[in-house]
Amino acid sequence: MEDSSAKATVRVGRAEPESDSWPRHSLFSVGTQAFCGASEAAQAIFGLISELVGLRICVLTRIDLAKNTLTVVEALDTSGLGIVRGMVLPADEMPCDYVVRSSSAVRQSDLNAHPLFRSLPACTKLGLRSYLGVPLRRSDGTVWGTLAAADTAARKTTRSHAQIFTVLARLAVLEFEREEQREVLEDHAKSLVERLAMAEALEEERLGAVRLQTVLEAAATVSHEVNNPLTVLQLRLGRLMKRCLPGDAEMIDDLQVALEAADEINEVTTQLRSVVRPVSTHYLRGNTRMIDLAASTHDSADVVSESSIVDRWREKETEPDV
Repeated sequence: MEDSSAKATVRVGRAEPESDSWPRHSLFSVGTQAFCGASEAAQAIFGLISELVGLRICVLTRIDLAKNTLTVVEALDTSGLGIVRGMVLPADEMPCDYVVRSSSAVRQSDLNAHPLFRSLPACTKLGLRSYLGVPLRRSDGTVWGTLAAADTAARKTTRSHAQIFTVLARLAVLEFEREEQREVLEDHAKSLVERLAMAEALEEERLGAVRLQTVLEAAATVSHEVNNPLTVLQLRLGRLMKRCLPGDAEMIDDLQVALEAADEINEVTTQLRSVVRPVSTHYLRGNTRMIDLAASTHDSADVVSESSIVDRWREKETEPDV
């Protein structure tokens, strides 16, 4: 497609009187309204175009020249052709393709009268006659699609209409860029939340490892410090047991209970050395907590607690003298 032909598409046969009857109030309203999203903004723009120009088909398109695809991003079709959002068409079958390639507006009151457009499927299959389209230009200057309006009937448009289309296209691009930025920020916020959750999980794991190390060191210390005097105590109690005469039944019973208590203490210290996963539980009453040895070691067998040892001694002390 040569430049000479390209220039012909934006010219008119003779000078046209510029109409000043377009709805200024509606244009001001669209330009100043706060939209919830790009889709709402596009539909407001389409409504203004229909009111302003009278063209019944309005679209925002995204065109990929490399893939030769035209994607309808937003649409308003009151002509009954069935142009809807999400449609994908061959780009070179539509006038919008020329708008993107030339980065300029195309204004045609009758496509059938123009040699470049009369043979396009847009005319031969869809029956489009009148067309006005302007490029959608990003803030960085790149063109990614078109704001266009068309009709199956021949309708005249003016240079003022094309200028207004250019302003509306810029408004549409700003709304889409803002939505893209919002999506990027949302994705970034989601990523930050995921990273924060991961950091919290790692910190909890680190604190757990520190707590485990502290408990293991404390358990090893208690076991060592208790076992040394406990071993001496067991030996001494054993020697006293051997010295008892057969008639010293009460003494023998006392020593036997003491030896059993020493063995229970030894069992507790042994379990302390086997702690692999500290599990806490309430200590009798109140808010004080203690390690649940049964749940914290490999062996889940019942553990004789300190309270049971004390209860045994209390039971012995409360027995009546014979």
